[in-house]
Amino acid sequence: MAFLMLLHEKMKLSRKINRLTLKQLRMGNTIDRMQKKIDKREKYYSKLEKQIERQANAYKNSANMFFSNQLGLGCNGVNLGNYMGGSAAAMQILQEWDGTNQITGASYNKDLVNAILQGNYQRNAKTSDNEATTFTVGDNSSVSEADFNAAQAAIQNANSAVSQRQTMAQQYKANYENNVSIWQEAQLEQLEAQRDWEMDLLAEEQADLEAEKTSIEAQLSLAEERKKAIEQQLGQSIQDAAPKFGLA
Repeated sequence: MAFLMLLHEKMKLSRKINRLTLKQLRMGNTIDRMQKKIDKREKYYSKLEKQIERQANAYKNSANMFFSNQLGLGCNGVNLGNYMGGSAAAMQILQEWDGTNQITGASYNKDLVNAILQGNYQRNAKTSDNEATTFTVGDNSSVSEADFNAAQAAIQNANSAVSQRQTMAQQYKANYENNVSIWQEAQLEQLEAQRDWEMDLLAEEQADLEAEKTSIEAQLSLAEERKKAIEQQLGQSIQDAAPKFGLA
């Protein structure tokens, strides 16, 4: 009777071990999927961080071009194309002034300014000490020293205006970039809070799965140990029940 009970218990344990083994396998697959899900979400948030950084840089670059263009400094806000102390930005300012020096209020000859910027002029030699100084420019026309000096003054004032506008542009850009940095930091903090919340939930779920896996492994180990003990008892019972044929 005891032998049959042991045999019945062994069969029950075998079925339990099979169920636990299958459950252990499925649990392992579930944990693997969970880890892949966590890795995928981590990559997702890393991608969002890079997007925020790229967007902030785009804002800053756009502001750089906007302020430079608004102040007549070109796309990069620097003096390009220097000609005899002039620049592309200074030439644009001179065109805006349209013959009137906005710093001093004096008039100047626009063609003469262009000739000076291109270096297309020369001082005429004097035939006597009493002769007024004149300059030959462009198409061999002669201009007075006063007109020449007025044109040079306009060029110098335009270059000074460029420096002032560059300083203004740098200030505007610095203020804007500071605001963008504040926006970027706020976006990253919000994203970090969202990531921490989601990762905490996934970590709890993963911990529950790991705990369940550990429980299954413990149950399986106990079942296998019990089955092994029963098999030993069955073996001993069979050995004890075997005829001895007079042997001690």
